[in-house]
Amino acid sequence: MNDLTIWGRTNSINVQKVLWVCEDLKIEHKRIDAGMEFGVTKTPEYLKFNPNGLVPTINDNGFVLWESHTVMRYLVRRASNGSDASSTMDSGDENSLYPLNPKGAARVDQWLDWCNTVAWPAMRPLFWGWVRLKPEERNPQELEANRQLMIKAFTVFDGHLESHTYAAGEHFTLADIPMALIAYRWFNIPVDRPHFENISLWYKLVSDRPGFKKYCSAPLT
Repeated sequence: MNDLTIWGRTNSINVQKVLWVCEDLKIEHKRIDAGMEFGVTKTPEYLKFNPNGLVPTINDNGFVLWESHTVMRYLVRRASNGSDASSTMDSGDENSLYPLNPKGAARVDQWLDWCNTVAWPAMRPLFWGWVRLKPEERNPQELEANRQLMIKAFTVFDGHLESHTYAAGEHFTLADIPMALIAYRWFNIPVDRPHFENISLWYKLVSDRPGFKKYCSAPLT
């Protein structure tokens, strides 16, 4: 019986994070379209689950949770505890999407938080401006300012990747997922982009993951 329900539209970056984890770990789930053109998120019924009126929200057999990074961590722990019989996880902690050891987990959390505080705030106005606004609604000065912020953020990340294969070390983890989704948006909007050699090598690796291929490589909308 499938007890995990995910509310959210597939073109949402935050929903894509959660769906990616489900795909990589083979977690069975039911998804319900919600947000933007689908509505749902402002209804009284939904707001009881998630008072923010945002996506994603999950309901795991009565356990309700929101905030995409929190949901990702929960799903990894859920899979590692055997709550989902069809899931697959590496037995070695160092290869886990979210390590059990405090230092490994802290490295993942560091880059997840950095995405929320640095990378995504720079990328979001660019994505929204180039993809979701009409040309006459765009603010060229704002777009250029955020392009520069994105270059600054990617300069930091590229420097980190000089000595690391992935965001949190030598193994793919949850920390790579939001950065890969941000990078996909960066590579698919019409802006001038400097070449970042280390990011290019890293992006080839992360874009070959099952979750990326299934949920995160469609045209931006």
